[in-house]
Amino acid sequence: MYLPVAPKDYTAKTEELDDLFQAVADLRPLKCRYKSGSRGNEETIVIHPYAMVLYKDAIYCVGLHTGKGEVRTFLLDRMRDTESSALERFDLPADFRVDDYFQGGFGIWRGSSKIKVVIDFDAAVVELVRSRRVHETQKLATLPDGTLRLTMTVGALTELSSWVLGWGRMARVVEPEELASSVKSELQGALARYGADGPRADSGRTHTRAKGSEGRTAHRRGG
Repeated sequence: MYLPVAPKDYTAKTEELDDLFQAVADLRPLKCRYKSGSRGNEETIVIHPYAMVLYKDAIYCVGLHTGKGEVRTFLLDRMRDTESSALERFDLPADFRVDDYFQGGFGIWRGSSKIKVVIDFDAAVVELVRSRRVHETQKLATLPDGTLRLTMTVGALTELSSWVLGWGRMARVVEPEELASSVKSELQGALARYGADGPRADSGRTHTRAKGSEGRTAHRRGG
């Protein structure tokens, strides 16, 4: 049995999923309306879909954007009005490797950047960290104080912040400074939502209960 954390609901995308699967299986061009994640606009594009990828229970397509002449990743959620060509086919490039578009558990991106990441983990989670392989370049080393140091080289930091934050106080970013600053910013922003002295709503309810209790005591004394 497989229990996904937060599965995508594709009940409204059955036609798009069928068309994409057929296009990948038969190497057929796929025409669709696609909404840009960064710009928010929608345009009609033609894709040569090379592979389908299931990442964090979301379906992606790695393929050639024929209009741009670039291999990109496309999210099924942003596709509509799909149409797999019934007459045309394309050739899969001999040098295409879908693995080139992954960076372990940190997303589906491809780039020339190589960023060294160093993270120290508390001794309490050493065994848990050792049991997972999150990136093909990862190296683990036990430090004199019992903490565990993870070193790896990634292509992008986009998803690293949320991953580090998931470890709470058990993880500390050593480098790069850009990642450490991103984690600090997220923590400070989260803390600011609770205020310096804790949640106001709870304080208010506590104060109300206290006043009510004092009132009932005074009433009993007076009665």
